[in-house]
Parts: sequence; C-alpha cells; structure tokens
Amino acid sequence: MKTDTLFYRLFKQQPSLLFELAPLKVPRPEGYRFQSVEIKQTAFRIDGVFLPPADEADSPLIFAEVQYRKDTKIYSRLFSEALLYLRQHEPLQDWRAVVLFPGESADPGVSVHHREFFESGRLQRLYLEGLPLEGRDSLGSAMLRLVAARDEHAAACMERIRHQILGQPASLQREWMDLLETVLVYKWPRLTREEVRKMLGDVLNVELKQTRFYQDVFAEGRQEGRQEGRQEGRQEGRQEGRQEGRQEGRQEGERALLLRQLRRRFGPLPDWVAPRLAQAATGELECWAERVLDAPTLAAIFEE
Repeated sequence: MKTDTLFYRLFKQQPSLLFELAPLKVPRPEGYRFQSVEIKQTAFRIDGVFLPPADEADSPLIFAEVQYRKDTKIYSRLFSEALLYLRQHEPLQDWRAVVLFPGESADPGVSVHHREFFESGRLQRLYLEGLPLEGRDSLGSAMLRLVAARDEHAAACMERIRHQILGQPASLQREWMDLLETVLVYKWPRLTREEVRKMLGDVLNVELKQTRFYQDVFAEGRQEGRQEGRQEGRQEGRQEGRQEGRQEGRQEGERALLLRQLRRRFGPLPDWVAPRLAQAATGELECWAERVLDAPTLAAIFEE
C-alpha cells in the first residue's frame, strides 16, 4: 500500500489530526497549516511541515514523517532536513519532530548519532497499530483506523466514516468521499468487486455507487475482460480474461481519480493532459498521483 500521499492528504485536509495522535501541547492546534517544503539548493524535500500561526511564539514548528518501510537512515535524513530548514528559514518558534510508523517493527530504533533528540523529547515516535483511536470523533482519526484495520473490522470502520461524512457540510462531503476512495484504492488494490462488497457488506452501497471510482473500478469490472473469458470457453481463458479486465478496470479507476485530483488542484486542464493519462502505465499514474499534493505547477507533475 502506497501510504505517503494518503497520509499527507489526510493531514492537509485536517491538520489538527496530528495533535490527536501525538501528545503535543500547543495553544491552538486548529491554527496550524500543513505543507510540503523543498530545501533550496539541495536534494532534500521535507514531506510534511506543520506551520504554527506566525504570531504565536509558544507554538512549535513540527516536522512530520510517515515511514511505512523500514529505513535505517530515516532519522539521519529527517534531522538533516529539519536543521537545513531551520538554517534557511530561521523561524522564531521552537521545533519538534514526529515520525509515524505502522508498528514498532518498522522503527529502526534509537540512533546513536542522534540520541539527544530522542532523550530530550524533541522527537516523538508514533505507532499506528497501537494508537488509542477508540473514542476519537474526528473523520481523520476514523480514516486512520480504517487504514490500520484488519479486513474483518473494516466494515465497522466504514459505517462510522459514512455517518461522519453525512454529518459534514455539503461543501466538504465530496472532499471526504474523495479521501475515502483513495483509502480504498491504496488499501485493497487487488480485491475484486465481489470481494470488496463481501468485506464491507451493504454499508456503503448507496453512497459508493454514485462515485466515479465505484463505476470505473468495482461496478462492472471490465466488460471486455469478461467477454474475452467467455469466448475462450476454457477455465484458463476465463481466468485470464477476468484478470486482465480487473487490471484494466483498476487502471481506468486510477486515471479517473487522478484526473479529478488534477482538476481540483489546478482547475480546467489543457487538452494535452487527458491523452497523457490515457497512455500512461500503472507506475506512471502512481508516480504522478504522489506529486499532486506538492507540485508547484501542473507541468511539474509530469516531469521525467
């Protein structure tokens, strides 16, 4: 599951989510903004920075990192990027760092070269599997619970998310539904329509059927794949046809989702974008989707 883009979209939508997860005491969590920052004249990019209100000296700057694969250099990279940022921007506020892991096994442990950051409390490590999310009321927390949930618990998470989305103002419901669609794409990319519906039951049937994502990926698969399977007349042929149909269906769903995200970020798109998406392979679509959040221009998303 490619999680970076998913978590950064969640933090962008609801910056206060970080303060639900980490015991960071700040005067006004709702005043923070979340963004991705590039360190000038270096190859470093800080994936997540929570910027406090400029007039609140007691509110620290917070560097955030989501690390789902074990990386022995995670802390070396994080602190190098943070210190370079402080040198270039010279913020008035103090700073903190938070790293979110799926579980303790992904954490490489205390770095001997950076132990002062660990011992001082400047760095906080969070493990998604052990977060006390029960009783949290925010939609962001419910989405995180769905990301971490086992398949048998997913339906209960989806039921809570459904009620919370319907309780949002109409102007925000579409944005949260888009995030929910993204969770489905990343969490269960290999599941068929039947497997997803069996897992989730009838919880989201009404709402999900109205989305382009459902229509492209789950509603009917790919008719072309099923027809090819039937024409083969053999089990092997049918299986191959259905697999090809599901793969094409997932690609079409990824294209539709990316196109919607591009329009939301950049407005009306030039004519060259749709043909570019139509010719793209799955790997290219995934790469471009990861750039949507922080690319400075539309052209930068498609750079080689």
